[in-house]
Amino acid sequence: MNSNSPTSVDIIEQQSVFNISASIFHRFIGIPTTIKVCSRGVVIDVENNSTNISWQDLTVPPSFHLSFFGQIISFKTEKRNYVYSMLAYSAKRKYKNMCEQLWASANIHRVESLLTAIENFTTNRYLRQSTLERIQLASKQELVRWLPWLNANRSSNAAKSLANISIIVQRLSYYQIWNEQEIADSRESYIAEQLQIHKSFFDQVESDPLTQCQRRACIIDNDNNLLLAGAGTGKTSVMVGRTGYLLKSLQGKSEEILLLAYGRKAASEMDDRIREKLSTDRISATTFHSLGLSIIAQVEGKKPKISAFAEDEKAKLAWIQGYFDTLINDSAHYRELVVDYLTNYEYIERSAFDFKSLGESYQYFNDNDIRSFKGEQVRNFGQLYIANALFSHGIAYQYQAKYGYDVQTTAGKQYQPDFFLPELNVYIDYHEIDHNGNTATYIDDDTYLQRIEWQRAAHENYNTDCIELNYAQQQEGKLISTLMQLLMERKTPVQAPSNELFSTEPIPTEFMTDTLKENGKITTLATLMCQLVGLYKAACLEISLGNTSNRRFNNAKHEEVIAASLAPKQTTRAFTLLNPILTAYEQHLSNSGEIDFEDMINKALSYVKTDKFKSPWRYIMVDEFQDISEPRARLVKALRDNKKECSIFAVGDDWQAIYRFSGADVSLTTQFARYFGATTQSALMQTFRFNNQIAKVATDFISKNPAQISKSISSIKQVDAPAVSLLKRESSQNNMAKTMSNKTMIIDEMANGAIDEVLTAISAKVCKPITVYLLARFWFLLPTSIDIKRLNNQYPLLAIEGQSFHASKGKEADYVIIIGMKKGIHGFPSAKTTPAIHEALLAKEESFKYAEERRLFYVALTRAKDRAYIIADMSDSNNFVQELVNDHHIELNEFDSTTSQSSVADLPCMVCDTGLLKKRTGRFGTFYACSNSPRCQHKEKPCANCDSPMTRKRYPGFKTCLNQPCKNIVPTCVQCNAEMVLRKSNKGEFWGCQNYRGNDPMSCKNSVDNANINWPELITEYP
Repeated sequence: MNSNSPTSVDIIEQQSVFNISASIFHRFIGIPTTIKVCSRGVVIDVENNSTNISWQDLTVPPSFHLSFFGQIISFKTEKRNYVYSMLAYSAKRKYKNMCEQLWASANIHRVESLLTAIENFTTNRYLRQSTLERIQLASKQELVRWLPWLNANRSSNAAKSLANISIIVQRLSYYQIWNEQEIADSRESYIAEQLQIHKSFFDQVESDPLTQCQRRACIIDNDNNLLLAGAGTGKTSVMVGRTGYLLKSLQGKSEEILLLAYGRKAASEMDDRIREKLSTDRISATTFHSLGLSIIAQVEGKKPKISAFAEDEKAKLAWIQGYFDTLINDSAHYRELVVDYLTNYEYIERSAFDFKSLGESYQYFNDNDIRSFKGEQVRNFGQLYIANALFSHGIAYQYQAKYGYDVQTTAGKQYQPDFFLPELNVYIDYHEIDHNGNTATYIDDDTYLQRIEWQRAAHENYNTDCIELNYAQQQEGKLISTLMQLLMERKTPVQAPSNELFSTEPIPTEFMTDTLKENGKITTLATLMCQLVGLYKAACLEISLGNTSNRRFNNAKHEEVIAASLAPKQTTRAFTLLNPILTAYEQHLSNSGEIDFEDMINKALSYVKTDKFKSPWRYIMVDEFQDISEPRARLVKALRDNKKECSIFAVGDDWQAIYRFSGADVSLTTQFARYFGATTQSALMQTFRFNNQIAKVATDFISKNPAQISKSISSIKQVDAPAVSLLKRESSQNNMAKTMSNKTMIIDEMANGAIDEVLTAISAKVCKPITVYLLARFWFLLPTSIDIKRLNNQYPLLAIEGQSFHASKGKEADYVIIIGMKKGIHGFPSAKTTPAIHEALLAKEESFKYAEERRLFYVALTRAKDRAYIIADMSDSNNFVQELVNDHHIELNEFDSTTSQSSVADLPCMVCDTGLLKKRTGRFGTFYACSNSPRCQHKEKPCANCDSPMTRKRYPGFKTCLNQPCKNIVPTCVQCNAEMVLRKSNKGEFWGCQNYRGNDPMSCKNSVDNANINWPELITEYP
């Protein structure tokens, strides 16, 4: 109470006890009742039984109601309602106000205490959402008690005497209707005060004073906090600064702070920083697995034995591969399952009808390196199934061998049936025609059917046998059975009866698996099984953990995973292969009394959720949160809920989320509040690493994905010129890293001198030692350690290292050189299709194409402090390089490039649409072949005058030399698209098709008089 003068309440408190007697009716028909009232409460005597109720126990003042037999008085507590009737008719008039004021006097202290607590919460601590909710709930509970009574007495004689109480209650009602702006103002007031109080600490905790954003991130402490820290923005400084701030402000003790790092190295680095900057070793960072291990040890009373598989992934793979081999060797049934899987389900099937162009189809097969058991680069799944069926039945075949007779297409290409069976002298052609007789939309039906008729005519003309199969049979699941039936009908073997040459039954699976081991398919499948073991356990698809005898599969979960997969049949078969491996793996751990990494998380989570483990931590701080998996997020959430007033502080950058393949889920960052609840989100957007030009390119590039959280990265370093350079260089002949006889990898960018050219350019820019990273998507696309040592010797001012994109995360160099920017099986962005079961066990794939690969390239770009160099063969470059060239301000002229590299947009393949013509050298000299080779076999001749590439794009009906000084131009045939050749006759010069071959039926006889050629207007000099 603020007033020093006595109020009516003070006076009432000093008064003596008074009694409320019974009415006259009570003497005749009721039970004798007396109510004694004093400053401490009321005492009700009923037939010599007393009930004591303090004023604090009453949730509202006593209520008086007049009835025929007298007053009815009610006393309401939280547990029950006491009602007494037949009391004196004058009781309300005499005692109601006194009772109410005694109740108010006894209970107003509770309101004042609540107000004091609220003011302490809002001034001495950051206002958390949970605190706000508790404040508003407590306020509501008090206001429900007070407001009806105060409103009822507003016009009574007691209103003036209750003025102070009304003021106090009114102060409380303010918090009940707090709006968002007032809440924000309260928080900002607290932040401003803390910034001033701890200014000296924030100035000195790191070698440079923390920025305003970093300081705010240290102070803000909602229940859930997400700090989005861009590349090079100083997130580690915030982790250290926040830890120190919590200790210095006495909000937390060292044993109440949990620091979680993504890996051991990161945890060790964090420990070093804390010891150096905070001068304490009482706080140490830990990994999730170490945390899980600690929780298990505390609950079980001893430290669990860790499997060697948890520490050594190679050992785990070796064990699983060994057991996989044992299953294959010892179980005929399992061998059959393996052969069936590799025959029919190794790849996710797509037909010609699933693509938009022939080139897109070829690219899918190239990206996934789809090959038959014998290693042939087949063009469609029909050919794949036929090749594998022939192989598995022991039938010798040749893939796309030249037809036994000289039969050429109009373009002069020798007819090559899909398969030739030499022992049966039978050919096989597979046609991509559905049951309606249609082809894919990008294929001309008439031309396709004419080619089939031409092939049939050739076989009829030369009396050769050809089996025709089609996609319709494949759709119906009858492709291979039809093939076997047709082969059995052939009665003209070369050397023996057909029933001795092959059988409709497959060859023994032992022989099949031996071959599959030789070509690496068994090893690849074993590696997949190893990956699936960890992902399966992380996804918690087991009903029970630990004791193998109790282990059961969660069938409902299995069905859910299968239904959600891209290829349910493939996933079902893969589960069938995985189940015995999982059972044996768990049995091995159980027999050894060991646990693996997945057990560390799963068992720890179980102990926390069942309250077997009591968390001591009030502050949980998680580094690299963008790479967290769902099980780890569940553990963090469970720890928060296990400890009263615990908060989560997650630091991460959704732009750098690059570990989905190992179970990470970026949506836990982009949808953080949806998972954890009400969240305060902050951001560090000033980078200390790279300059503004790199920041601009990298930010615009990553922001193409609308699902990424919008941020605007600014840089301390400001430069005017572009800081991302592109070097265009043709790759080696085979368009990818090759293997020599001694197994040494040849890296295109080393072989063509591009890396040396960039290093020479860097050396010319610097006069003091600097660091250079060579970065690639895969380790094996980097120069060898021997090559890097040679480069370091050759360029003494440059400290050169090789890093994969993933390994470079968290690191920086003055310059980076990015290589391996090509398409194909080891291309980037990786377009290889993940096995359906693997995909189903990962976080849901994002709808934006190449979302994670885009983030990976962002990571690579932002390792550079001064400049990023990209080396690419433009005729085989990936989508990202093309996007940088077309949509971003990068340097394109720092290095010279050839005509074919500068004019790649003018060199599309006219056959498959998506391929680009690449320079090749053969026994007949230079030519240009499609980048989708060998599946696309289209080739073009270079300029006859200068050997430069020629384009068909600039002038329809003509091929034009791209070498500007040359200006050579050649008409193309309107009938077959081939080049025309200038010839002479008795009537003068004319242009004849190069596919003219006299009286050959497939000869193109198109010709045009030279005088009738309608040369393009821009050409002033003609041949």
